[in-house]
Amino acid sequence: MKKNISIIGLGWLGEPLARQLKGAGYQVWGSCRTEQKKQSLLAQGLEAEIFELGSRLPAMASPPDLCVLNIPPGRKNLQPQQFVHNMQSLIDEMLGRGCEQILFISTTSVYGQSSGVVTEETPPQPDTDSGQAHVEIERHLLQSCKGRVLRLAGLVGPGRHPVKHLSGKTVDKGGQMVNLIHQFDALQAIGAIVAGRGNLPVLHLAAAAHPSRESFYTYAAASAGLPLPVFLPGDTDKGKKIDASATLRDLRIDLAYADPMTMPVQL
Repeated sequence: MKKNISIIGLGWLGEPLARQLKGAGYQVWGSCRTEQKKQSLLAQGLEAEIFELGSRLPAMASPPDLCVLNIPPGRKNLQPQQFVHNMQSLIDEMLGRGCEQILFISTTSVYGQSSGVVTEETPPQPDTDSGQAHVEIERHLLQSCKGRVLRLAGLVGPGRHPVKHLSGKTVDKGGQMVNLIHQFDALQAIGAIVAGRGNLPVLHLAAAAHPSRESFYTYAAASAGLPLPVFLPGDTDKGKKIDASATLRDLRIDLAYADPMTMPVQL
């Protein structure tokens, strides 16, 4: 019998995930926010319905075996407590409909300005509204005993690279280590979780290598033919290093892009 998967949020990460899982033989249903997007997904053979966070879920033919919650809070007009309330209500509704397991796509921003090596067991220290919101959602899900959390470092992939926000600018923290993960590796990790691998309730993902911000963004800008960022001198703080080795062992995967310097700059 095919495993039934729901993906709430068929965006930059969720849409290729749906294609990947469908290609692997799963029965996949997902949500999007506009009719135009829905029609685009349907044209690809993907089942999709319009859903806005805060409203009730559309009717489903059968309860999903696993639901991937992939709804970022958005950087503009974030209302953290409303986001938390809506996400917690969504979790409760999905479990109430008989969903067997929920995977919440979270963020390594829950660690805030932690310094040194950060593992899956490092206590969260959020220092932003978004980071705090993700911590509260994680806790709510994990209390159900039917959830797993995957915290992703900064995402890089087709049409998405942080260098475009720094190109040509004067910036600080050049000595800090970067914590990034390529879309391909995020997708293979989620695929492993969907397949039932591992048992760690809290996982996180970042490339194994952690070049400095100055070296990485200078290289990325030059590779893309963009104006180089200028880093202020004298910054020796190395920041945090996300160590995802336990997650990789748990899921039995190897990163395709273990070094951010090998990640294509696809703007």
